Amino acid sequence: MELRQRLRWLTLAFLAAAFAVFGTLLGGASGNAAQTPLAVSISGNHFVNGTGQAIQLRGVNVSSSEYACAENFGFNDGDYTDATAAAIASWGANAVRIPLNEDCWLNANLPGGDPYGGTGYQQEIESFVSDLNAHGIYAILDLHWTAPGNQTALEQQPMPDLDHSPTFWTSVATAFKSNPAVVFDLFNEPYDPTDQRSGDDKNASDAVTWDCWQSGMKPDPIGGNSPPVPCFTQAYDNENKPTTRYQIAGMQTLLSDIRNAGATQPIMVGGLDYADDLGDTNDANGGGQGWLQHAPDDPLGQEAASFHNYQGKGCDNQSCWDSSVKSVAAHVPVVTGEFAEDNYQAAGCNPNPGASTFDGRYMNWADSNGVSYTAWVWLVDDPPQPGDDPCERQGLLSSYDGTPIAPHGTAVHDHLTALARSGTGTTTTGLGPIAPTTTNGTGKVPSEPAVTLRSFSAAVVSRGSAVSFRLRSGQNCTGTITGQTVSTYAVTTVRHKARKVSLGSVKFSLKAGKSKTVVLRLSKASKKLLAAKRSLKVQITITLTSAGHRRTILHRTMTLRRKGQ
Repeated sequence: MELRQRLRWLTLAFLAAAFAVFGTLLGGASGNAAQTPLAVSISGNHFVNGTGQAIQLRGVNVSSSEYACAENFGFNDGDYTDATAAAIASWGANAVRIPLNEDCWLNANLPGGDPYGGTGYQQEIESFVSDLNAHGIYAILDLHWTAPGNQTALEQQPMPDLDHSPTFWTSVATAFKSNPAVVFDLFNEPYDPTDQRSGDDKNASDAVTWDCWQSGMKPDPIGGNSPPVPCFTQAYDNENKPTTRYQIAGMQTLLSDIRNAGATQPIMVGGLDYADDLGDTNDANGGGQGWLQHAPDDPLGQEAASFHNYQGKGCDNQSCWDSSVKSVAAHVPVVTGEFAEDNYQAAGCNPNPGASTFDGRYMNWADSNGVSYTAWVWLVDDPPQPGDDPCERQGLLSSYDGTPIAPHGTAVHDHLTALARSGTGTTTTGLGPIAPTTTNGTGKVPSEPAVTLRSFSAAVVSRGSAVSFRLRSGQNCTGTITGQTVSTYAVTTVRHKARKVSLGSVKFSLKAGKSKTVVLRLSKASKKLLAAKRSLKVQITITLTSAGHRRTILHRTMTLRRKGQ
């Protein structure tokens, strides 16, 4: 990182502190200071709230918006609600990281007939952010899944793509630039597929160096005074099979797009090796120097580093935290966007050493060093299924009411609630939280009555290949039925990404007061699961729309049972 940038950050930090003091003096003099909204920004190497008080972001990831839309079963898994925000707040959390899908946000490259991209997806995210803000929780918006060209974003790629990622961030920044309680996370987990720590690509031209990471450019192999050339790397499908090579969008490009859209909020930038490496290797830059020497230039000085901490990776130990993470944290805030210990209590898990204390040791270290963190993942986690790595079942919950599950969930819950009880928690909401908005985009609670569902039943038919629903509504309406498994299953080879399996979707129309049978043909993956297990616990989502009525979204949890052969 250049000296001029360090000096600018110090200058901005001094000015921010001076204005905070000046504002406090004015407020005290008036005796009737204006209420302070929920807000977050960066001063020096730490986050501050709307009053200029230093804060630490602590919370969880809420996952499903990265895959549900692209898999054509919903905007998310149905839990992006005010109730979820309230449950997270009850843990003493003040931050939630939300993984996004660029195709869903942009309504690009989705399966034919997929209704969950574009405006509807954007409004669902905006509504959940408002719910979180209303409970005093900051929202971190993370570009999680991407894909180049006309490939659907169904997986983590090595780097953002120049085809869609800049457009995504311009759009997201425009949508949220007036919300001071939002943080942007440029790209989930950058990695070099030719680095043996991260992949097994043998094509040297696919390498993602720190230069590629920063600017999307690298020195011309010809050498001399030749200008830099664009970086390309390999894309993969959801089975980790190579698809096409694509041009990388560097972190500087994405950061500049956000600033050019007028957004001034903090921006997180993750390091290499799935955000585990802030510079301990590659380019001979140890001690965090890879990130510090290549961090994109933010004219506002509102930049933070993102670090992901999982057992089995190179920086899963205090020696690395002290030498690499702490080195970066001396200059800019560091947010541990994801962390989790091995599920050492699961049968068949051969955990990494220290698994039983990993969460606690890391959170204590982070608290002592002012490093923020959001645990992976706010998810009900059932016992490992055949084919799963039992160590990687890292859901935090036994119930979506916020009941934690051991060991990972109880460790995070108990730590956060203990901080809140001791008065050292960081749920700093200010005096005037941002008002929640609704999905109609007006910011007001709709006055129209909701569409009503009068009756509902379901049965597995066609030898386990479909589900027959019997529905009746009080209004003429159109609707969609989607579904997914309650449990998560390993349907990809990428670590930490077991997920719920889509059942598929079906559209229908109903006449007021008339019952109708609607048949949902099960997806190939869910049909295979049902055949193997004979029964599946699933969540069904029914969306009903009618002129003059508010859209209704209903969720039903049930067990599908296959009979016969």
